[in-house]
Amino acid sequence: MVDADAVKKICDIYDWDGKGELDLFYLGDVMYALGMNTTKKICVGLGQTEEEGKKFVKFDEVVAKVNEAKNTPNSQGTYQDFIELLKLYDKNSNGTMMLAELENILANMGDEIPKEDVQKLLSELCDPEDED
Repeated sequence: MVDADAVKKICDIYDWDGKGELDLFYLGDVMYALGMNTTKKICVGLGQTEEEGKKFVKFDEVVAKVNEAKNTPNSQGTYQDFIELLKLYDKNSNGTMMLAELENILANMGDEIPKEDVQKLLSELCDPEDED
């Protein structure tokens, strides 16, 4: 069970109008702020919208949705889970992986990211790929 006061405090940050309601567009952001790595699929299943201003709920309903997400099996992974996954692609056991493998993971697994966005992200964050 999540701390209801913590959820409400975060919801209050996203309550632009002071009505005591959360725009469900920000449901995933609330969960992330709570330290959860809930997938977009779970958030959409709980009512997250694709556009702002479409659907609002009271803070108590958000607490219930966060609890439901937390209790959903296989809805999130921890940092250690992701590290273990990436170790599967470390062919040389030296803490590196092929850039193409990373692109594939980001673009096609879990919450899919468009290939153009992946390439833009990697061009900003990674050194150019070497011969190895």
